[in-house]
Amino acid sequence: MDGVVCSKCNSYLPITTASCPGCGSGIVLKGTMKNVIDQMVPNCLVHRYDGSDLLEPAVVLKSGRSNYKVALKLQDYAKPVTVPKHKVYTYNQGLLSSVQSLRSERTASVMRFEQQIGSQWNQLQPFSPEF
Repeated sequence: MDGVVCSKCNSYLPITTASCPGCGSGIVLKGTMKNVIDQMVPNCLVHRYDGSDLLEPAVVLKSGRSNYKVALKLQDYAKPVTVPKHKVYTYNQGLLSSVQSLRSERTASVMRFEQQIGSQWNQLQPFSPEF
């Protein structure tokens, strides 16, 4: 862990910081008085790219009329990513794992096919006309 987020102003800070430069509050990293966010607990899945099947775990920080502001990692708390509401889904770890597994399997299959095609191309002989 290289940083934390101030829970008052959502500023991303290095762990070594004694007080938040954004709101001036002292940083407490442990105990019942802890006032920083040091890990991200996703509550939604985000589909950001059209034509892609990539789902990313995220935390909804703010809801607008047609968009959500989400954090995909701790650094995003300070500058959240804007995602249309129709591209944000309920968090489901089983579904996310299945999609990631299938994407990995597809990547492995494509690599295997590329190797097989490459081995066939290596068998090609240059054409030499016999005139």
